[in-house]
Amino acid sequence: MGVTVSSEVVSRRRQQTLDRLVAAAIDVFAERGVEAASVEEICERAGFTRGAFYSNFDSKEELCLAIVRQQSALMLESTRQALAAIPEATVDDGSLDEIVAKVVALVDAEIGHEHNWVVVRDELRLYAYRNRSFWPPLQAATNEVSELFREAIQEAFDRQQAQLLIPVEQFIVTLDAYRERLRLEEILGSDRADHASWRAGMEKLIRALVVLPERATEGGTH
Repeated sequence: MGVTVSSEVVSRRRQQTLDRLVAAAIDVFAERGVEAASVEEICERAGFTRGAFYSNFDSKEELCLAIVRQQSALMLESTRQALAAIPEATVDDGSLDEIVAKVVALVDAEIGHEHNWVVVRDELRLYAYRNRSFWPPLQAATNEVSELFREAIQEAFDRQQAQLLIPVEQFIVTLDAYRERLRLEEILGSDRADHASWRAGMEKLIRALVVLPERATEGGTH
């Protein structure tokens, strides 16, 4: 009499295999780059055969998208938790505190704290540059996080009736690039990239680019 394995067990095993392949790929991509890394190396790191890889992915590019989708889901959850942890200030406060706290938390949640992911994020962009067909699905996989990020920042500005000196999209790109640069320097061991200094610098950037109503009526922007 044969042993019947439930679909739930099969699904769980399949997910465990996928998770191990994704984790191994992130490590290998961080060490060798996306294009230089081979399927064999990824399988060896995960403890699987090539057969296990190709039973889950048609290609290395499909694996790259799985990585992006997984990391985007994690960032989405981190972003929502960061937002939930910040109390909303009243408009009467006339303060940038809520905006600063919310934006710093969002940027920190989006870039992440896992060293390898910080590196692999750039590796995937380079891969998209060299393989242009990968760029549209890469953008699509990260759109939900980007939209939540933009909406949360805009909502904080609207609550405080604040104005940005640059378009919100440019504001987000500027802060993301600043945080990513310091995370990379932190990974490389730079003394300038400690937690306190990046946060202080981020707060200065935000305060320089955001104008509250009373400042706008007292002689314009700075």
